Amino acid sequence: MKSRTIGLWAVLSLLVILLLLTAAGFAKPKGTGKEITSVKDMEGCVMAGVTASRLPGENAEVLFETILGTKLSGYREAADIPGLLYELRSGRADVIVCPDVTAEYLLRTEEDLVRIEAPADTSNSVEGGGRLSFGMVLPKGEEALCAELNAALFELEDEGMLKALQVAYVDADEPMELYGKAGSSKKKTLYVGVTGTIPPLDLLDENGVSCGFSVALLEELEKRTGYHFETVTVATKNAFTSLESGKVDLLFAYGTGRNTTPGEKEYLMTDGYYTMQEYAYLTLK
Repeated sequence: MKSRTIGLWAVLSLLVILLLLTAAGFAKPKGTGKEITSVKDMEGCVMAGVTASRLPGENAEVLFETILGTKLSGYREAADIPGLLYELRSGRADVIVCPDVTAEYLLRTEEDLVRIEAPADTSNSVEGGGRLSFGMVLPKGEEALCAELNAALFELEDEGMLKALQVAYVDADEPMELYGKAGSSKKKTLYVGVTGTIPPLDLLDENGVSCGFSVALLEELEKRTGYHFETVTVATKNAFTSLESGKVDLLFAYGTGRNTTPGEKEYLMTDGYYTMQEYAYLTLK
């Protein structure tokens, strides 16, 4: 009986050790806490970025190591902008990465951040310059709708309205509020998935409701198409699942570059409404 008890404890102890080893193996990296003033200081540091449904963390780590020419010790995924800032402020990450347009927005709204100077990267530039072009995503089979949206975007650009919206909502220190929540409409409603993870292009208010540039652009598109657009807040990691399941008809913000293959034709992309020049890297002052 005693030997059986000893044997049971041995098995349980072994299981505990295995569980601890497994947990250690899957533990996320922690920040180094060192001061970062340039790209070379990122060597061995932990980077954090917002979870992208088409770019898992391990791929993101390789991507940014390639762009920067440095070796990171890990990459942490955040679900949203507050989560991204928490990763940095808690010391779990040394630096955060985001599109330049979002970095400039955060530098205007968060007093404890500073941008790290990094060499320009043009390895994946889009036509006309810039690294990524943000557009809207539609399911495969919606070619006619995509063409209609593209025609409306072209009209907006040709009239100068697209640039005006960018100046009013993206470049301004205090974004204008010219467009309120849309009322009822007799037009066919299309549900647009927004995540709030690319402010100020895709921005949510304190109630988690889309506001700013996205609302303004959709309002202008509504004037030029036969559709009424209703925004639906979705989690970034579930964005494409929401699109594929029909929960939303399109996603508002997704970046595509010269080398981006749209999911092997699993989805469609409209023409871009904003060009991101480069990724930006922020750390604490």
